[in-house]
Amino acid sequence: MSSELKVKIKRSFLDYKRNLHLHPDFIKFEDKDLANDDSTFFKVNEIKEFRYGITFYQYKFVFGREYQLFIKNSNNKILKINFNTYLGIKKHECHELYSNILNSLWDLYFKDKTLSFIEKFQSGESFLIGDVNITQEGVIIEVSKLFKQEKKLILWHDIAVRKYNTYISIYSKENSLDFNRGYSYKNDWNTFVLYNVINNIIENKNTN
Repeated sequence: MSSELKVKIKRSFLDYKRNLHLHPDFIKFEDKDLANDDSTFFKVNEIKEFRYGITFYQYKFVFGREYQLFIKNSNNKILKINFNTYLGIKKHECHELYSNILNSLWDLYFKDKTLSFIEKFQSGESFLIGDVNITQEGVIIEVSKLFKQEKKLILWHDIAVRKYNTYISIYSKENSLDFNRGYSYKNDWNTFVLYNVINNIIENKNTN
């Protein structure tokens, strides 16, 4: 298990420094402004999903960035960690802070969840990651048709997954034009978990 991370987050220029504590047993973030209720606290067994990304603010050129990380617990309560940089001020420090938090979230909480999903598959179970249904036959995704979304099963011998900077793509190798779906790290829950689970299953099937 990775070691804990303690950092301070200043969400905006006028904000004060807030304590973020990522511990193997919990997450605690001083995200509120009320005197008697200043922190959100998630126990490790409550942590369910995460998503993350960078919003760029621009007018002819990029003048600001907002780094965003969201963690959802089993009661669907969402903890938001965010901070800004404008006109390049402390851009490198902010990006390093973002990377450190993201790496710690993965190492402390979501790497184990990924391994748990892989073990479920190996034991013959089916399960959902976000709105993707992973079964012993293949992966069921929703693909866009003319007037609606339609569920499509892509069999394991036919499925492929690719990772990009801001999203992943799951698609049929035989008919990628019609049967494909992108999942954003920023907008879709547990996208990085989804990528690692599917990629691991494909690699194991190819090896065997």
